[in-house]
Amino acid sequence: MLKYGALLFNTIALLIYQFFFADTVSITQKIPSSAKPETEFTVELTISKGATSGFAKLQQDLPEGFTAVQDDNNGASFTFSNQAVKFIWMSLPSDKEFKIKYKVKVAAGVSGDKILGGKFSYVVDNVKQSVDITPATINIEGATPVATNTTTPTTTDNANTNTTTTTDNAATATVPATTTANEPSPITCVRKAPENVTGDFTVDITINKGNISGFAKLLETLPAGFTATQGELQGASFSFNESEGKVKFVWVSMPAMSEFKISYKVKVPAGVSGSKTLDGVFSYIENDETKKYTITPTTVNFGGAIADNSTTTTTPVDNTTKTPVTSDQTNNTTTTTNNSTTNTEVVKTTPKTTEPVSSNTDNSTKNLSANNIPAPQGNVNYKVQIAALKNPVNADQLAARFNINQRVDQEMSEGFTKYLVGSHPEYKSARDARENVKSKGVNDAFVTAYNSGKRITVQEALMITSQKWYR
Repeated sequence: MLKYGALLFNTIALLIYQFFFADTVSITQKIPSSAKPETEFTVELTISKGATSGFAKLQQDLPEGFTAVQDDNNGASFTFSNQAVKFIWMSLPSDKEFKIKYKVKVAAGVSGDKILGGKFSYVVDNVKQSVDITPATINIEGATPVATNTTTPTTTDNANTNTTTTTDNAATATVPATTTANEPSPITCVRKAPENVTGDFTVDITINKGNISGFAKLLETLPAGFTATQGELQGASFSFNESEGKVKFVWVSMPAMSEFKISYKVKVPAGVSGSKTLDGVFSYIENDETKKYTITPTTVNFGGAIADNSTTTTTPVDNTTKTPVTSDQTNNTTTTTNNSTTNTEVVKTTPKTTEPVSSNTDNSTKNLSANNIPAPQGNVNYKVQIAALKNPVNADQLAARFNINQRVDQEMSEGFTKYLVGSHPEYKSARDARENVKSKGVNDAFVTAYNSGKRITVQEALMITSQKWYR
C-alpha cells in the first residue's frame, strides 16, 4: 500500500514539475552597450524552446536609422521591411536551445539611447503563444564627444557585452535611415531542355533568387504519359504526381547562394511524335507575401521539326496574398474529444505532394496576360476537424455530445479516424465555424483544407486561392 502511495505521489510531483517548469520558452538577447554611427553591431538571440516545435516567428522592431542584414538564421527565413526584423520557421530546429544572429547598421546622424525589444510567437496544442523579449538598450555615441556622453549607458540584464562588432567595410559606409538593407534582387528562372528529342532527356532549371530565402516551390507540368525522376535537388524535396503530370520541388529554406541549378530526368513514352510543351511556376515568400513567377513554356520536338526555345525568361506574377501565421497550418498535435481515451495525432508540417498552384486573382495582376497566370487545379474547400481517434466512435454521438447541428463526416488517415464538419469555399468562413465549434467545448478544433478531395495544408490552400488568413 505504501509503495502505491509513493508511486502516486511521485507521479503527481512529476506532473506538477512538467506543468510549471518543463519546456518553458524563453528568449535571451545580447547586444553591445554602445556603438557609433556609420558602424555595424551584432544582435544575438538565444531561444530556449524546450520541446516546442512547428511554426514559429520572432520579430523585433528597430529604431529609425537602423537597418538589418541576416547573419545566422538557424533554418528560418529572414526579412527586414518597415523597420521590422522577422525570422520565420516552418519547423523549429530540433535543439532545445539554439541561437540566431543578425547585423545592424547604424546610419549617420543617429545618437542617444535606442531600445530593442520584440516578441517570439509559436503554437502549442493549436493555440498561439508568445513570449516578450526583454528590452535591451544600446547607446549610439555622437560623432563629436560631448560631456553628456561620458557616462556609461545603462543596459538591461540581457544586454551586457564588452565589445562592439564591426566589419571592415561598415566603418566607412554610410547607410541612410530609409534604406532597406535586404532589398530583393530581380528573380529569374531559366529552363533548358533539348529542342529535338529521340528518347529520354534531362531538364535543367537555373534559379536566380537574389537574397530571397525561406519557403519556395517549383512546379513543372509535363505532357500526358511522361514521367519524371529527380536530378539535382539543391536541398529541395522532390515528388512526381503521375496522374497529374506534376513535377514538384519544395524548399523549407532555399539554398544560401543567390543562383543555383536544379534538374529532373524525363522518361518519354513510346510512340510520341510532334511537339510537346513544358510549363512551370516558381513560388516563394517575400516579406510574408506569396509571389509567383511563371516560366515561359518550352517546346520540345519529337520527330524532326525544329522547336523554338529561344525565349527562356520569366514573367513575374506578384501575388500579394499574406502568408498566414496560424495554428491551423502548423499544428503538431490534435487531442481527441473522448474523455475516456486521449489519442495524439502527429500532423506533418512539411508541404504535401498534392500541393497545387493557382491563378492569381489579386488586383495587382490585372495588366498581365491571362496566359501567364496558372489556373487553379480542382476545387479548394476548408473544413473544421473536431477529433481524431484511434478507437472510432459513432459520429452522431460526437455531434450530440457537443450539440453540433450539422453532419459530422469521417475519414481515415495515418491510423486515425478523423471527424470533420462543414465545407467552406473561403477560409474566413471556416475560421468562424471553428470558433463556433470551440464555443461548444471542442477546444482543439482547427481548420483543414482540401483540393479536389485531397488534404493539403491551410497555407497551401491560401496560396492557391489567393485568400487572406484571419485570426
